[in-house]
Amino acid sequence: MSEKKSLESEIEDAERLHGHLGPFLVIGVRMGRTAKQVLDVDLGGNDELRAFVSVPLSTPFSCVIDGIQVATRCTIGNQKLKVENSKEEIVARFERKNPSRVLRIRLNPGVAGTIVDRMSQGSSVEELAREVMRLSEGTLFSMEM
Repeated sequence: MSEKKSLESEIEDAERLHGHLGPFLVIGVRMGRTAKQVLDVDLGGNDELRAFVSVPLSTPFSCVIDGIQVATRCTIGNQKLKVENSKEEIVARFERKNPSRVLRIRLNPGVAGTIVDRMSQGSSVEELAREVMRLSEGTLFSMEM
């Protein structure tokens, strides 16, 4: 399956879980997918991945959490996902156990503000979600190992 089709499929799964399609849900899926790629994680052995997410615990920002859950299979229920409230930033730390590696992915500061501004100006969340799907990782995120 092509990368684009794979992303679309995963976003459809996230939309079913979450209840609707929105830009912050897509951001969460993209964060999780990026972590799996960079850390070379095979979800068949999902015990090795953990996610620690710091996000404002209010909508629409908290929608990132559901996207990360779908993309990584790290959930609050299986205790592989920990969430904490953040005043502003959206950042996720992903840890792989074997071999031990850590990746920190931060949503670039202007991205959330631009999305919220456009939402307040009447842009549809579905339209914004599709735009986020097409943005490069470099536009969306800063990363550090």
